[in-house]
Amino acid sequence: MDTLKKRSEFLAVAKGGRLGRRAFVVQGLNRDSDDASRVGYTVTKKTGNSVMRSRIKRRLRAAVAELAPEDIPQKADFVLVARDSALTLPFEKIVADLKSGLSQVLDPQTPRGRGKPRRQGSQPNRNSAGNRGKSS
Repeated sequence: MDTLKKRSEFLAVAKGGRLGRRAFVVQGLNRDSDDASRVGYTVTKKTGNSVMRSRIKRRLRAAVAELAPEDIPQKADFVLVARDSALTLPFEKIVADLKSGLSQVLDPQTPRGRGKPRRQGSQPNRNSAGNRGKSS
């Protein structure tokens, strides 16, 4: 499977579907071109030192390599955003999560997972908070 290299490709995939798994978050986007599917790997600096980040990337690359060609949806791009548990989770579970996540993230019925929706009027009143403790 080819890899994503450019920042613009990663940003385009980020606008697609998103699905959380134990060891990573899968982002996916269908493409119009007939090229092979591509995958990108992201491990942030919040995830340990450089040695840990490299080990996580190697495990994720190996998990993608384990997948059969029929397990990978065609005409799509994917980004795997790693979590800390990618180092400790058994490799078979990572492969199983990846296999189920790749097809599920492209399903339009899957919620995007952007956190809790905000309620109307939940923002604090800024005027009263800034004047506390001051006498007029």
